[in-house]
Order: sequence, then structure tokens, then C-alpha cells
Amino acid sequence: MATQVEQAVAWAKKKLGVTMYKGKCQAFVADCYAYGAGMTRRSASSAKVARNLWRVSTSQSNIPVGAAVYFDSPTSPQYGHVGLHIGNNQVIHAFGTVKQMSVSAIIGCGYAWQGWGWNGGVKPTGAGTTVPAGTSDGGTENASQGESVIHIPQTEKVYTVYEQDTPYKLPDVYAYQWQSYEKKTVLDISDRVGSPSLSDDSDSVCLELTFQVLQATGEKYFKPLEIRPGDYVSVVNTNSKECVFTGQVQAVSGSYRESLSVTCHDNGRLLTTNDVIIQFDNVAAKTAIAQLAAKVGIPSLSCPDLISSVYSLEKNNAATIVQDILETVTAENGVTYFLRMMGNTLVIRSYGDTCVRGFCRQEENLAPFDVMTECDAPQVGWDINDLKNEIVVYSESDNSATVQARAEDAAAVRRYGRRVGLVTFSDQDTVTASAKAQNTLREKSVVKETFSLTTYGSDRIVAGVRMKVDLAEIRGEFWVTAVTHDLGPPHRMTLTMRRAE
Repeated sequence: MATQVEQAVAWAKKKLGVTMYKGKCQAFVADCYAYGAGMTRRSASSAKVARNLWRVSTSQSNIPVGAAVYFDSPTSPQYGHVGLHIGNNQVIHAFGTVKQMSVSAIIGCGYAWQGWGWNGGVKPTGAGTTVPAGTSDGGTENASQGESVIHIPQTEKVYTVYEQDTPYKLPDVYAYQWQSYEKKTVLDISDRVGSPSLSDDSDSVCLELTFQVLQATGEKYFKPLEIRPGDYVSVVNTNSKECVFTGQVQAVSGSYRESLSVTCHDNGRLLTTNDVIIQFDNVAAKTAIAQLAAKVGIPSLSCPDLISSVYSLEKNNAATIVQDILETVTAENGVTYFLRMMGNTLVIRSYGDTCVRGFCRQEENLAPFDVMTECDAPQVGWDINDLKNEIVVYSESDNSATVQARAEDAAAVRRYGRRVGLVTFSDQDTVTASAKAQNTLREKSVVKETFSLTTYGSDRIVAGVRMKVDLAEIRGEFWVTAVTHDLGPPHRMTLTMRRAE
């Protein structure tokens, strides 16, 4: 016989797409327990009231299947928001329509995590089955600690999970809101925005949004918009109800009378625009990054349990310091990392380990299709400029240097000539000098094979995702290193990709 949790989850899934719970997220969750699981329904006037009454834990790690998950809502802070956790970090909730989203996607829409509990405070039968370590992309302490770390940490799985798209989606329609710093007013400027482009590059810390904003045309009721640096802009997909960008205006230029070009960056700018002085006293790399993030005003970190230690006095740009720390970690464990902001959380991501599909639907009366079936002709390239086929690991003391280990790719030396790279070694390293040399060689002795293509867009395709390519010119699995979304209509995107190992 199915448990109450299984019955509640099954009932919730049957309600996907319905609109009867619009603005009634708490009523939806209560009905999941009442009509789905057959439990006594406990009334609460709002999600916020339910959270205060019935919350069990504020941890975002290992959320039990069947738990009610609570958030603070930026659009209705007096009521809050709640959904039903169905496992694997996925939540079904009344968000306009009843839909399924990940915890991280909800947070990415500006909702602040508050915890989980049970409707009425009563734990249903079957509850307590938690998400297996490595299947959730939230939290900082949600991986098992039992295995020894040799090459790729077991916690890495947590940060290679990317959201899958749904083939049942509606067409992408975007709304643009502008908040003036001086007036504190929020205005929908969707009818003024032209040529919107959202760039996501793994080599960059920030997402960048650019667009043209139409100004005065001589009409009495069509006044110029006084958009200035320091203002805020957000972009919401009105059909999926997901916020795809929120950030600060960095530059405005053009004609005050005709149109202005606007450039915005997300919260990654807190790292790129701040230079800092900070001392790390032999602390774990994860701790060092958290200390640095706090120093520039980033309140939370989602990060694997990186195996390196940091002992140094740093005087540099905050983004550069974090990237230097991650390069040191990569030399020790062979995993490539990059930075992303999700709301107010700094996320240390790595490239996806399973393929993601993207879907596009141009009109409601047309069927969605896989975006990789409608690609333009790809552009390909091979590059050895950054290739290193011999790695020398050395240590320093008293103005002298001692070679600790070497590693060489003999075949690459014969073909491309010797290309030596240097890596430092210290007592704080958590792997041997030989292992560090081998890990660095594995990362550096590669021909960078890249290609780019343009196709229809999907919000799920971001830097770091892994995709399957099956074109006449090129086949295999590739990582997206950069993507530029032209938000249309129609939604189109240009992908830059490199072959997955």
C-alpha cells in the first residue's frame, strides 16, 4: 500500500498545470496532504503563518520527500510562499499555475529559503526518506563524508546537476521591469525594450544583459525614461514565471530623444568591482571563499568541500582571488570550476555530468521541439595556444626553488614541441607533488576543440550544461562554455561549446 507521502506526491503531480490555486500556495500544499494523503487538513491563513507554526528545520540539506518547503516571497512578503518537496531537490507549488521547479530555481527568482516542515506539524507516513547525497544542487553540507578523496570529490556530483527542460512548455514571453534608484518606483518597460541579449560565459563572473530602450517620439504621453547607473532591471518569463535575470544598470549611452543602450550585470559584480586585502591562515579553500564573499557583501555560499588549503595574504580584485583559489584546487583534483550568483548566493559550479535537452515552443498552437534539431551550420575550431605538455612542480624557500615532481605527455611533445608549465607546491597541499603534476597535465595537455552554433532558445541552457550534438559536421557530447540568449521574439541563442571528456 502506498504511503501517505507517495499519495501526496502523486496527487500533486496530477495537478500540474491547473490554475485554480493561483495566489493560494498554502491551500495547494494543504490539499496535497488532505486529498492526496488522506490526512486531516490543518488550516493556516498564509504560507508564512504555516512556516512559523510547523517548520521543522531551516537546513537546505537532505530535504525529506513530502516535506512542505517554505520561502520568503519578494512579491508578497506578508504571505510568504510554500510548496511540496517531491525529491531530488524538486518542488511542486502553486506559482500562477501549479508547476514543478527546483529549490535553486525558486531561489533564483528572488525567493529566500526559510526551511521545511509538515502541514499541521504532523509527519506523514513514508516521510523521512531524504534526497540521496549528490542529487540536490542546494546547500553547502549535503554530501557524504565517508569516501576518501583522490581525484574527483564525491561532493562534486552536487554541483554538476543542471535543470532539465520540459517538452510541455509554453512559448517564451519576457517582461522587463525597471526600478529607479531615486524614485524607488518599479515600472514595466516591456513595450520600450528592443534587441535584448543575455550573455552567460563561464570565463566571466557576471551575467550580462544588454538592450535598447525606446525614448521619446514626440508624443505627449510617451516621455523619455531616465534610466541611470545604479538602477535595477529584472527579466521574467511570464509563462514559466521564472526570473531569468535581475541586476544593476552599469552603463547607459545613446540618444536621450531616440533610444538608449543599457548594460546590466547581476550580483557577480560584487566580486568584479571590489578590490580587497584579506589574510588566509591555512584555512580550507571553501572557508577562504566564504570569508572573501562575506567581505564584499555576499551573504551565502554553495560550494563543494574543496580539498585544498589557503595560506596567503591577498591584495587583489575579489573575483581574481576566488579564481586563483579555484585554479589551485583544480591542480589538486583535476576538476574545473567557475563562479555563478544565484540570487544572493555565490555558487561554485562545475560542468554537467549528464546531458540536458532544451525545448522551444514558438506559438501555443505549435508543438515544442528539441532546439538541437533546428541548428544553423556550426563553426568549428582547434587551438593549442594554452596547451602545456610538460608540468614542473616546484617549491620555494630562502630565495631558492626545488623541483618536486615532473609529468610529461610524450606524444604531445613530439607533435607540438615542448611546452612547459610551472606549478607551485607547499606543505599546505593535500595531494602529493606527483599527483599535482599529473592532475595539472591532464587539464593542460589538451587541444581546445570548440565550436559555436545558433539555434532556438531555452532558458535551461546555461554555461556549464552538457548537451548531445548529432550533426553532420560534428557529433558527441559537449559542454556549453558560453551562451548568448537573444530573447526575441523569437527566442534564439548562440552556443560556444567544447568537447566533454
